Amino acid sequence: MNTEVNAQLILSNIPTQEILGHLIILRGQFVLVEKEGKKTQYKFLSPEAVEKAFTTKTVSSGWLSPNTLWWEKTPFGEGVIQFYPPKKYSVSIQTSEENKTITIPMPAFLFAGCNSSYYLWAIKGKTFKQDCQLYKAPLPNIWDDSNRICFGRNTPPACNPNSINKAWELFWRSSFNEDFSQNKCKSHLHNVCNLLISLQGTKSFPAKELLTSNYQRVKTPNDIPRYIF
Repeated sequence: MNTEVNAQLILSNIPTQEILGHLIILRGQFVLVEKEGKKTQYKFLSPEAVEKAFTTKTVSSGWLSPNTLWWEKTPFGEGVIQFYPPKKYSVSIQTSEENKTITIPMPAFLFAGCNSSYYLWAIKGKTFKQDCQLYKAPLPNIWDDSNRICFGRNTPPACNPNSINKAWELFWRSSFNEDFSQNKCKSHLHNVCNLLISLQGTKSFPAKELLTSNYQRVKTPNDIPRYIF
């Protein structure tokens, strides 16, 4: 079926008096052309105004978890950002020598998801600030250039305000190995797993171990919606 030909046939059969106006699409701007009798009026519209005019129902995120800071709908899927203060986590680590499960302190984390991709950064301190410095998460299995999590054989759910909690739990339930374990902390540049094992029995994560992120465009939380979503 040739939809272009069909559209032309439909338009050619519409009586002129039935055409009340048309919308001109420009880059970043819309122009509404309205005809009233012999008069023609031109009205500039913002993308937000056009979106509101064509939206027939209210979009709601529903109740958000206490950790969720940000939610938005993007052309690529839903984007969500969560903050987790410093706490202890139980982690399973697989090294060339042994497999062990330990409980260790971790710094504050900023966890973000869009579609089926999830990202993790560390933050110094106990509270969230929009302009704070982002650091590499001191963990393996996270791509060094983008801070995107590698889930291995596990498949995280598509991100939304509810499923992101499941992705967070899946991340910590998964066993860590030595993939992408380099350049994640200052004292053990070649393998962050050695740092994690040494933290067993300690009270808090040493902030001096954190390294700044290599992803130059994302330096603060404000950059995440702009460049990740």
